[in-house]
Amino acid sequence: MKKFIEFFIKNAAFTHSLFIVIMITAFLSYKHVPKELFPPAELDKILITGGYPGASPSTLDKMAVDEIEDDIKSYSEVDSIESVVSNGNFLITVNLKPGSNKNELLSEFQSIVSNLKKDLPGDMDLPSVTIAKKKFPLMFISVGSEKLNKDELLKIADEIKKKLLKLKDLTQVDIRGESDKNIYIDLNSKKIEALGINKNVLNNIISSLSTIFPAGYIEGSKHFFISMANVDVEKLKNTIIDINGKKIRLSDIADIKKEYDTPTQIGKYNGVPTLTIDVRKGESGDAIALSNKIRNILKEYHQKHPEVIFGISTDTSKWVRNRFNTVVSNIIFGLILVFFVMWIFLNARISIVVTLGIPTSFAIALIALDYFHYSLNLLSMLGMLIALGMIVDEAIVVGENIYRHLSMGKDRVTAAVDGASEVFWPVMASATTTILAFLPMLLIQGEIGKFMKILPIMITVLVLSSLFEAFVFLPLHSKEILKVAYSKKDKLWENFSKLYKKILFFFFRYRYLTLIFFLIVVPALTVVGFKHSKFQLFPDFDTSQLYVNGKFDSNYTIEETSEAIKPIEHILKKYLGDNVEGFTTVVGMQMNNKGEANRGENYFHIFVDLKDRVPQDFYNKFIAPLFQPIKVTGQTRRLSAKELAVQMKKDLKNLKIKGLKELNVIVPQAGIVKSDIVISLGGDNKKVLEAIKELENKMYKIKGVYNVYDDAEMGASELKININQYGEKLGFNQKNLFSQIRPYFAKAEFDKTFDENGIIRLKFYDKNKDKLEFLKNFRVNVPNTDQYIDLSKIAEFQIIKQFKKIHKYDGISAKTVYATLNKKIITVKDFYQKINPLLEKFKKKGLTVLIGGAAKKSREFMKNIKESMIVAILLIFLVLVLMFNSIFLPFVIISVIPLSFLGVILGNMIMGMNLTMLGMIGIVGLAGVVVNDGIVMIDFIKKAKSLEDILTLASFRLRPILLTSLTTFFGLITLMFFPYGQSQILQPLAIALGFGIMWGTVLNLFYLPVFYFVINKKLKINLKTENG
Repeated sequence: MKKFIEFFIKNAAFTHSLFIVIMITAFLSYKHVPKELFPPAELDKILITGGYPGASPSTLDKMAVDEIEDDIKSYSEVDSIESVVSNGNFLITVNLKPGSNKNELLSEFQSIVSNLKKDLPGDMDLPSVTIAKKKFPLMFISVGSEKLNKDELLKIADEIKKKLLKLKDLTQVDIRGESDKNIYIDLNSKKIEALGINKNVLNNIISSLSTIFPAGYIEGSKHFFISMANVDVEKLKNTIIDINGKKIRLSDIADIKKEYDTPTQIGKYNGVPTLTIDVRKGESGDAIALSNKIRNILKEYHQKHPEVIFGISTDTSKWVRNRFNTVVSNIIFGLILVFFVMWIFLNARISIVVTLGIPTSFAIALIALDYFHYSLNLLSMLGMLIALGMIVDEAIVVGENIYRHLSMGKDRVTAAVDGASEVFWPVMASATTTILAFLPMLLIQGEIGKFMKILPIMITVLVLSSLFEAFVFLPLHSKEILKVAYSKKDKLWENFSKLYKKILFFFFRYRYLTLIFFLIVVPALTVVGFKHSKFQLFPDFDTSQLYVNGKFDSNYTIEETSEAIKPIEHILKKYLGDNVEGFTTVVGMQMNNKGEANRGENYFHIFVDLKDRVPQDFYNKFIAPLFQPIKVTGQTRRLSAKELAVQMKKDLKNLKIKGLKELNVIVPQAGIVKSDIVISLGGDNKKVLEAIKELENKMYKIKGVYNVYDDAEMGASELKININQYGEKLGFNQKNLFSQIRPYFAKAEFDKTFDENGIIRLKFYDKNKDKLEFLKNFRVNVPNTDQYIDLSKIAEFQIIKQFKKIHKYDGISAKTVYATLNKKIITVKDFYQKINPLLEKFKKKGLTVLIGGAAKKSREFMKNIKESMIVAILLIFLVLVLMFNSIFLPFVIISVIPLSFLGVILGNMIMGMNLTMLGMIGIVGLAGVVVNDGIVMIDFIKKAKSLEDILTLASFRLRPILLTSLTTFFGLITLMFFPYGQSQILQPLAIALGFGIMWGTVLNLFYLPVFYFVINKKLKINLKTENG
């Protein structure tokens, strides 16, 4: 190792050039690496989607979903299946076990769906099978005007769409509120019947009026493609049709018009009707850069069309910018704090040498991020912040040891080589244990594992980068910068070391009482602390958006819903100003508490975009802005998202809107679990409905539970037509009756034509189709005759009430109750302790009870985190055995890990925090960090032959141990005490590491030497000899 270090010291020009090359490459990598909110992830899911217009949920379930589920269940790679069947469409989510070959299964499932084709209606599209991928929403663009009509707005929106699609890294640009223009042939049944026209024959003729398929081609001296002329409204009106010798004009029996189809969604911006452009980016897209480009394009269009409103909402680049500013400013301020800590404990020169290693480590990490195609996101940047204090540990130990060798009178080169090489293996072991503590987090499965994956990778890259810097650049910097100069600080450290030796000797004198305290009292306090700690998956944090959503009676049309929510929008307009930037309404959709979009004409969802909040503490108000790379203006919001939500609920509570069934104001939280409480009940529908009512009544009485609702919504009834005996005698069967009814009631497409803008669909129906009496009295042709008979005479009608949606979990149909918890009042665990007796009662009644949401994710996470902890400790133990060639010494060092957990408990108590998922990850990481100081301590005191030797050698390690601990603590200090926005997600992790390390320092400085001394028989003999 000496030759390796010596090479970089003696070839100074090369080493400095390498340093400059790394910095330039890092700058270029920073420009290239994507910047986004959360890391991209391909999920372990396969989605199967399909539909058939006009089909009820129960029909679709029996026709397609059941068959697909049954075939897929047999695959061992399938973990669970969730299906949602609604009017006209279905979605099957196949959750796969970790490590499954998704591409192979995709091919298998596509084969299953293809085999189903023979049992599906001929005009039904084959269901699609795709691998689920995490979407990357960028923003919504609202295009609206009170002067322009829909055609004109669509033209502008389409121009913008085409221009945006030219931008690199934008993968999807969709216009919501856009609907196709169709030609509708509104048949008049009474006129058709009066003319004695056979409806079956008429249907076949109308279905042949147009075709878009090529008829052939002519090759010769001139080449021609043959196709049929396009039809339009006027041509169709004047079309003469011949039915059994009767020649009639089509307009005599039908009204023909060209108009937009009913939109599936209606968009509004601040209450003004708009078209909404949904913009999404690819994995490699830089959200901030793309947002700036889009805003410039919209400025150009606003200059061309001043009468048009171009609103931007849910701009995720704004969130990325804020998180990026927060983390960068915290890193820079943490760097300054770390420098001053080292300057106070050491001297300015060592502080400069060590601090130089931090930007170097970050530069190498940026290059690695770019090379391995990772992004700068909330988690990777916060990983940098968490690692800030850790990455100086190696540099401190190496730099301090080089300085010690200089103090011994060695020349600069010799001191640099000897000092660095002497601590190479302890430093290597320390870095390895830190990495091994975090890497097992990759064992965490499911969405949480994919969400957190970048964190251990980022910390690992940074620790490896710091290790490289400590033995390549730092020895050269030390040789050129360090200088031995006796100062008052050295005298202060001498006195402090003497004080430490006296305190340590006191512990040695009462060593058995000391061990009783550390080995019995401390574990007991830790167990009690964990037992009384409340657990929640994610901490609450202030968001930059609110949701206001709800639903009306199921018979509401999309236009009626849009009109009915105007009083809600009127109230929201009052909030525009300092607190609210704007709000975007989507009618026809509602985001539920599972993060899924419920679609239906009676749903609505309003995204309320909040202004940036005024900083609440001294650091974020005055210090952080000094170091923010992107300057922020418009921080005018003084109320938190929760406070605003409470105000909105009060204002909306007294609204009396006809048909309104549900109205929620929601503060969205972290993306893995959308709902705290998810309880699904399966079984007999009547029993399920009764149980849901009883469950919700119980939940309303529990303090801290709010936003309680369920998905047991009754939808449109299914009307079954059953041919009676008289109808059968006349020759009617289901197929010929179906062929007569469908054209008049399905409003289905029967053919296509072209116009100047593309394909136009031809649809026909009867304008009275939505009246039940019209169906009952609908006259159908008796088979093989031109005679008519009322449908009610040849068939019976059965009306079956059914749910709007069918939700299935592993084939079990179930209805779900959702709720949100106020974590300061009640946790998920506390809630289920109160509700479990009722759930047991439901089980005894024969109902199936399925628990999802935070409880399910918590169970899965706790199982994974325990496995990660065990793997981390075993790997650390193996590294220590290899380093010390002993089982005894690693055992001594490892004993510090469980004892350090008391620091986490105390930290949460002081900060008023619950245990969280991130806090538990911090505990696993703590295992690797606290043993680092233990390694440094044991590596020195193992040479001791007497008590005096232990005291002396332990005092040699006092300064580096205190320094490594304090730099880590101060590196995390802004995240622990001054979190801002979504950085609050990682506050529990910082608290676990910060407070755990400080308590671990006490253990390493006092408990470890005493424990080593007591169980080392050789030292006991020497002590007796000395005392004798």
